[in-house]
Amino acid sequence: MKSGFKRDGSLTDKSEIAEGVALAAALGDDGAPLVESLLYFIDLSRPAKSSFSPNLKYMLGYDIGDIGDITANWWMQFAHPDDVADLAPDGAPCPACDAALTRRFRLRHKDGQWLDVVDQAIKVPCGEGHFAIVGTMSNLTLHRKTSRALYESNQRYQHLLETMPDGVVVHDAGGRVVQSNPAAQKLLGLSADQLLGRDSFDAQWQSVDPGGAPFPGEKHPAMVALRDRVPVYGVVMGISRPDKSQVWVRINAQPLFLPESDTLDGVVVSFSDVTELKNAEQAMAERENLYRQMFDRNPAVKLLIDPISGKIVDANKAACQFYGYRYEELRSMVISQINMSQGGTITKSMQDAINKGSAVFSFKHRLASGAVRDVRVNSGRIMLNGREYINSIVFDVTERNEYERRLIEANRQLQIERQRLDEIIRATNAGTWEWNIQTGDMRLNERWAEIIGYSLEDLTPCSVDRWIGLCHPDDIGTINALLTRHFDHETDQFDCEYRLKHKNGSWVWVLDRGKVFEWSDDGAPLRLSGTHSDITPAKEIEERIRHMALSDPLTGLANRHQFDDRLLRAIEHCTNAEQNVVLMLLDLDHFKSVNDTFGHPVGDALLVDVAQGLQTQFRGGDFIARLGGDEFAVLLSDVADIGIAEKAAMRVIREIDRPRQIEGHTVHVGVSIGISLNAGTSEILPKVLYRRADRALYQSKAEGRNTFRVYRPTVAKK
Repeated sequence: MKSGFKRDGSLTDKSEIAEGVALAAALGDDGAPLVESLLYFIDLSRPAKSSFSPNLKYMLGYDIGDIGDITANWWMQFAHPDDVADLAPDGAPCPACDAALTRRFRLRHKDGQWLDVVDQAIKVPCGEGHFAIVGTMSNLTLHRKTSRALYESNQRYQHLLETMPDGVVVHDAGGRVVQSNPAAQKLLGLSADQLLGRDSFDAQWQSVDPGGAPFPGEKHPAMVALRDRVPVYGVVMGISRPDKSQVWVRINAQPLFLPESDTLDGVVVSFSDVTELKNAEQAMAERENLYRQMFDRNPAVKLLIDPISGKIVDANKAACQFYGYRYEELRSMVISQINMSQGGTITKSMQDAINKGSAVFSFKHRLASGAVRDVRVNSGRIMLNGREYINSIVFDVTERNEYERRLIEANRQLQIERQRLDEIIRATNAGTWEWNIQTGDMRLNERWAEIIGYSLEDLTPCSVDRWIGLCHPDDIGTINALLTRHFDHETDQFDCEYRLKHKNGSWVWVLDRGKVFEWSDDGAPLRLSGTHSDITPAKEIEERIRHMALSDPLTGLANRHQFDDRLLRAIEHCTNAEQNVVLMLLDLDHFKSVNDTFGHPVGDALLVDVAQGLQTQFRGGDFIARLGGDEFAVLLSDVADIGIAEKAAMRVIREIDRPRQIEGHTVHVGVSIGISLNAGTSEILPKVLYRRADRALYQSKAEGRNTFRVYRPTVAKK
């Protein structure tokens, strides 16, 4: 069928249809871009009609605007020079009509790295005397990483397989499946168990070649890679799934060798779903119907206009809904009945679109209701039956224009507010500063100096070196890091809490907030201004709250929460240092009788006295906590021998066993101690140490109290 109009007015231009098919093929079933591969459609006669899938940006980092001349070998401008010479002395060839051409080379990503890619292209007709290149380009970098990861780390290997977007099946040296990833299982419709042990030549696959003929098992890429010991790329085949559906895949096979040897260990087969691409080939044969559907169902307002008469030749459903006219009414109108511009302006704009090939205009269009809308019109020239027409896509920008107007007004109000804010800051008692970054000079107000006990005269003249000299040494790294991030435009402002040395020698916590308000032409910061406030009281309250959350309110010792955290970290540390961790649980003997006899105030005072006594019996690196009631715990880290813990237990028993004078009463209690040991391994969890120490504590209670016992694992008799 020739290009033109059917009797019902539908458009059948082959180039437009091919463009629509290529764009449709660039999307997966759910409309998401295909990962690690891109599709492209190059119209050899009309490069402006060429299109790329969104993965051009995701895979190579480029926008379509980064590509200069769009030709059959558009990628040559990004190809590695060594690969260009290998492809062909005079440049890469263009595939023959209906013949696929497969090439492997390196492309430069926009960030500078080189990607190893396979390009497969085919030349197809797309109209009378017109041809196009339809191709797909796949990034092989992930496949090389997979092969290396097989021998580097089983955990990393498994994670890579599970997260790879492409299907991966690993065959052993005999061609049998030994592993597959979720993407492969989903694509093939089989579970991991169903795939395990299958041969690549298994008849159950019912594989077919692109022509529909059965695919010989001996030609399967896995078998070829195993037989010839070389990688195989870009083999396309159709595979029948258990649900009788068919999926088309493009397969790459990479032989695996044992590390540092020539011994073949298997093959990694990776494949991607190219069902959409195959469907696109079928859709090319149905291009008239597809274009009509795309034209009608496109949510954008589309009009086809005769540039000579201005007649609206065609309109889609979105145009009818937007303008409020029936399809037949729109097709009987001329564009000047909608466009409110003067006739000369309309004629000139249509001529510009014809002369330039495409153009963008801003107009006011009147709807059937009489309402007037601001529109942006993207117009492009197309050829139908040897005649030129204008294909216009109309966007309603009324709300956007109104928003821009409001934004301008908002910016004006913002300038007023900024001026008002400056006045407020000057009227307050907040510290303010300004830093000339080029000279290092700083300007401060009186309040800035007062916060750290100085007068403004004491600090004048002030430089950035003087300021840094007042900062706490531990905070300088944080300050520099945050300043650098702001100077590099990573943050909108400099926002930092740090300490300054007061004139009396103490440290004052301040909150500094500033912003670069002046930049050089080359983007270097020139002037940084900000405010400076004293947050020392808030920091002190924060520290008190933190201490209260981690401490026992009666004795001041650590509480159970803090002790558990310290125990876990001690186990991890001592595991790396191959040292022991000792947990001691202490329970006072006859403490209840003290409360019953003398009352709880005396009991509380006794607990405080015991806590103080415990602190005198241990090293500075040991950790003591009150777990609750009359129960205490001690953590000994880096213990070389259990005898150290036993000696410490004896000291504690002697300390607690002595009579005490508490609020005029002679009070005497003992202590029972249970000890457990984590012998240089992280396999014993904190809860296990607790349970073992508790058992040893129970044993010391049962065997007379005021003594200690060490947990000894029982050994089963043979």
